[in-house]
Amino acid sequence: MLDTQTSPATRYQNAKSMNAIAMDEFPEIGKVVEKLRKIETMVPRPRPDEVAIELKASSMHVDEIYAAQGTSLGRFFGPKIVSEEKPYIMGSSVSGTIVGTGEKITKFAIGDDVIVIPHETGEIGSWATYRCVAEDMVMAKPDVLNHTQAAAVTMASCVAWGAIEFGSVRPGDRCLVVGASGAIGILMVQILKSLGAHVTGICSGKNAGFVRSKGADSVIDYTTQNFGDLPSRSFDRVFDVVGGRRIEQNAFNVLTPSGRFVTVVGPVCHVGERRLSWIEFLRIVGHVVRRYCATLFGGPRYIFSAKLPRSAIHGAMEHIVKHDITMPIEREIGFDLEQIKEAVVLLTSHRTKGRIVINFEKGQA
Repeated sequence: MLDTQTSPATRYQNAKSMNAIAMDEFPEIGKVVEKLRKIETMVPRPRPDEVAIELKASSMHVDEIYAAQGTSLGRFFGPKIVSEEKPYIMGSSVSGTIVGTGEKITKFAIGDDVIVIPHETGEIGSWATYRCVAEDMVMAKPDVLNHTQAAAVTMASCVAWGAIEFGSVRPGDRCLVVGASGAIGILMVQILKSLGAHVTGICSGKNAGFVRSKGADSVIDYTTQNFGDLPSRSFDRVFDVVGGRRIEQNAFNVLTPSGRFVTVVGPVCHVGERRLSWIEFLRIVGHVVRRYCATLFGGPRYIFSAKLPRSAIHGAMEHIVKHDITMPIEREIGFDLEQIKEAVVLLTSHRTKGRIVINFEKGQA
């Protein structure tokens, strides 16, 4: 039972073990949820250049599931060894309170509320009570955001902000967001509106009202209308957070000659749902390189957005706070094995609106 009579830092120093939700063996593709276990593991202690964080909230992402099963970029950054002796603790986006510091820490102190800056090679370890992180990968949590809101917006803000910067959006630009009701897409809609753009969102008809409520000027229901059939030169910018060659083709049908197609996914929709062969993977890379190079010399530009989170997060957070941009939270769950399993199933259905966030103060594993 949690001791509420002592300070969080003292509880951390006295703790020998902590709760975590992890895998202790590799999963089959699509069956990560079957391998999740509640475990008790040693409390991590900070190295000289690290801070120890008591987690308050962690946002769940489908890419975490892909990494755990070794698909998509999980081929490179996923777990190499998973066992009872070396369990794999999932989870990335973090908001929490510093409860311990290494001797080289100068920017932060015990009691500071912080968020963890996403790492380009992926992160793990956040489905647990405590986590240690290098000081240069931590930033102060904006005061106007509570922990749940901060965890929800962190990763998506980096991706959305980076893509929009690559798009070089100007006031009055006609922008189309493919996948507008998802976490990244709904942030894009709000950021683009704050920049003075005219925004059209693509989503299912049942989510049209939701997307309009976040600022979209118009909505296209992809289940009844193919946006590629719209008149040519309808848009100055198309932002893709779904992926697939059909979307790319449709985008180039409707862009102006000086327009930009910015994809954060690439030519394969839901690329993490199966393990690609090396030949398939190289074909994807080759396609991205060829399209980028071919469009340098005329017509709409093809841009694969891959801005490093650490170079996007500060600008993104500053803009989000200034313009009161929020991440819709589809579900706020406790730190509980069954609730997390249910959330993983929902995530992999690709039917979420906004984020699912684990609230560590709502329930313990």
